[in-house]
Amino acid sequence: MKENRPACTKTACLNISCKSFLTAYALCAVFHAPLDPSQYETAIDLCIASIYELLGAYDLKFLLLSILSAFCYGFAARRLEGKDCGGRSRTVLACLFALFLLLGQSYHEAGDSSLLFGSLVNFLKSALAFAGFSCLFHALTGLAWDALDSHSFQSGGKHFFTERAFSKSFLILLGAYLPFLLLAFPGNLCWDAIGQIEQVIGDAPYSTHHPLFHTLIMGGLVKAGEALFHSPEIGLFTYMLLQDAALAAALAATISVLSRRGAGFGLLLTMLLLYCLTPVYSNIASTALKDVPYSACVIVYVICLALLLERPERLRSRKFVLSFFSIQLGVILLRNNGLYVVLLAGMVSFFYLFRKYGLRERILCLFASFGGSALAARAILALLAFTCSASPGSMGEMMSLPFQQTARYLQLYQDEIDSQERDAIQAVLGDVGTVAAKYDPASADPVKALFDRTASAGDLASYLKAWLRGFARHPGTYFEAFFLHIYGWFTPGVANSIRYEADAYDAIRQGGLFPGAEKLLIFYYRFAGRTPLGFLENIGLGVWALFFLTFYQKGHGQAAALCAGAPLWVSLLICMASPCFFGHPRYAFPILFTLPFLYGFTLTLAPAARKAARK
Repeated sequence: MKENRPACTKTACLNISCKSFLTAYALCAVFHAPLDPSQYETAIDLCIASIYELLGAYDLKFLLLSILSAFCYGFAARRLEGKDCGGRSRTVLACLFALFLLLGQSYHEAGDSSLLFGSLVNFLKSALAFAGFSCLFHALTGLAWDALDSHSFQSGGKHFFTERAFSKSFLILLGAYLPFLLLAFPGNLCWDAIGQIEQVIGDAPYSTHHPLFHTLIMGGLVKAGEALFHSPEIGLFTYMLLQDAALAAALAATISVLSRRGAGFGLLLTMLLLYCLTPVYSNIASTALKDVPYSACVIVYVICLALLLERPERLRSRKFVLSFFSIQLGVILLRNNGLYVVLLAGMVSFFYLFRKYGLRERILCLFASFGGSALAARAILALLAFTCSASPGSMGEMMSLPFQQTARYLQLYQDEIDSQERDAIQAVLGDVGTVAAKYDPASADPVKALFDRTASAGDLASYLKAWLRGFARHPGTYFEAFFLHIYGWFTPGVANSIRYEADAYDAIRQGGLFPGAEKLLIFYYRFAGRTPLGFLENIGLGVWALFFLTFYQKGHGQAAALCAGAPLWVSLLICMASPCFFGHPRYAFPILFTLPFLYGFTLTLAPAARKAARK
């Protein structure tokens, strides 16, 4: 045994050295477009330039990163020795993170995958960087996994949140958000909110493009402020107070529920500080936005769902069923795609609960908890649309991705389409030349705006046939358009502004409580994004946290907690189908705002259940 130790030590040192070199290489790598052979006089010159490109630079930065990486890997090896910490699942997770990072960098800088796969040199370079990032993320996720496993997040005694946790948290959160709202008086408006208000005050016809239920609430309060106080600003500020109260109440509920589960003071304080200090919370608290009350409902919905899946007998409580039913109504009424969140997450939950009930209770579970709320919400929305004579939303809202793929295809291969395909595309989007010219990799809105609302179901079917024929010819183009459309949701390296800054709106005074107040807020939020606080509201990092939590739950056999995260995965699919990610982080609010509770719920399982899950 003693003779094998030096050999083992040498092997470990060599392993750490190789990982450190690859990690430093990955962190220092600078990717460029593929080398152009025509720029070099001879093949030898091209070969030398390719070798230089592949090797990179080995300067002081590289040396320091190598040393830091070696310390990291050495510490991880000692800390994780003899521990599983996810096993193969952690390896898969680390590789996914490395791939997301590299693909995101390529699409962000070049608009395609050429920085990784455009040439043999780029491919080899990206392969080395992939290995380095995979090693790094494997070690970091292992340390994070071990940290969660080795600490108790429950408390054995009383603390600040033991009694009246909801009231205390609610008042603290309101106190944290109110100064920002006062500075932004009567409230910051985005374009969606302006469009909704115009429908109620009569400047635009009613439409179900935005959730009509929310339109009537926000626009109704603005109209009431004008009628009662001759001040639409008072009406908007009243709505903002209600919106802030709803968000604060939902966040306070997460702390209250975890407190009743015996969560420790440190965990609850961390969550409260996260809610108070992360810029996105106070930012949207001062912005009129449908996604704020919707996200508040999703938070409470996930709380109810988690509690139900943990203890299915709660479904026998009429109070619980009524609360669960009502909150699902809110999710559907406050955002059009909330219906998909409830139905898809409901299906996952129903199949999880299926084996725990008899036939009668299965039917009750399906209808009372999931299907009934969807039917009731659709009936309410239909009644509101009929009463307001609201025009239906555009079918084009659901087709951002195929429209983007068609536009990119037409930019590159317009000459290849035949007359039948041209007619099919033009029946839905108009002139193919205009479609190609309107293509914007960062947003589907310019192409989507070309959608002809009078297009029939037959026209859409013909368009989809043309879309499929284009995919059969050039699938690579379609995949490029797809990744360009979604990469920002998975890449922490992509900055995404949280602050919504619309132009002046004549019907309501904006600009803040005093001249320059809004500029101070904008400066603060933009500066905060350059500090570590910006990481807390980074969309890509939030999605990575969701991936890690899911693998952690799966590794510990926590099926109930795993299924409770279904609404967040549905929300991620909605993000991917949305028009864009630049400037529209609001689509990911349900993910960002609910993750702290899901982590707390996972880490505060009953000790017996957690011990059994680890086995």
